[in-house]
Amino acid sequence: MAINIPNATEFIPRAIPFKSNNASTGGVLKFPENIGDLNRPYVWFRCKTKPGEAPLNIYFPCPQGLAFNDGAAYNTIDMGLIDTIGEIANASINAFQGKDKLEASLNAAKEGGQRIMKEIKSAGGLGAGILAARKLGADKVATSLELRGQVIQNPKTNTAFSGNTVRSFQFDFKMIGRSVNEVKIIDKIQNEFRNQVYAKRLNGGNIMLKYPNQWEIRFIDPRNGQELNYVPKIYSCYLLASNTIINSTSNTYRKDMSPYEVDMSLQFQETKVLTRDEIESLENNGDRTSSAQEAAESILGEVETLTNSAKNLVDKKISEAAKALNPPTEEGQNQ
Repeated sequence: MAINIPNATEFIPRAIPFKSNNASTGGVLKFPENIGDLNRPYVWFRCKTKPGEAPLNIYFPCPQGLAFNDGAAYNTIDMGLIDTIGEIANASINAFQGKDKLEASLNAAKEGGQRIMKEIKSAGGLGAGILAARKLGADKVATSLELRGQVIQNPKTNTAFSGNTVRSFQFDFKMIGRSVNEVKIIDKIQNEFRNQVYAKRLNGGNIMLKYPNQWEIRFIDPRNGQELNYVPKIYSCYLLASNTIINSTSNTYRKDMSPYEVDMSLQFQETKVLTRDEIESLENNGDRTSSAQEAAESILGEVETLTNSAKNLVDKKISEAAKALNPPTEEGQNQ
């Protein structure tokens, strides 16, 4: 059964000849060559190039051991005496609910102050000394008192959410060419991935660099060309690293001096931390659009226009200055 490639001409341009092993030229690369006859899920790597350029599409059979790590980051906060005072204040205010607001506020403050003093007294002289030392910033003195009395201030530790983590993914492939053409495809694939790790000079200059291209990674059902239902989806990514190992198990070369086997490990990271809404949209609709990215690209286009205008102005001023320093001679004018 032949493999089904998603019917989207903007995604799948026609295959290209092997013009170069050193630069991306867009097109379709598949390994192995008979991937369409395997009738098994495959992974589709699509490199998102500039508008108007042919994107690069690379296909492999789905590797084993796909890992999806969704995580959140949390910090711990020691509230200590502040939290105790807050609890007392809330309890005092709640005790006077429904009474005159001014009277309630005064009584709440009075009640809160009495309870705070009660808490401090309950700590004893040693406890009061520890609290005083902490307040004055004498942490070593406070620690020494705690050790002597075998007591500590209740830290009242709370867990605070600080954000989600950026998801990363790794794919490992072993490629052994079974024909001359497959050997060329392997060489082309590993070169394409390695090249896409790097940034490019902006407009050929040496001052600014353009971000490496983004990637889309999809796991495809060969029966209908759609994304797999039972495998989590991945948002747009950057290629962090492409690690290539030549002849990892034996130092064997073919007659044309090409390596017998090439191992490749690819590490991707999503372009942003996703929210729950974006995860749900990604899983349900395959939505990989980023309003922030679109806005950034729009601004970049405007900046590039301004840069070109500034460059033209500078060139004009340099030309005018050159003419002022080297005015044409009378003989030259007559000619």
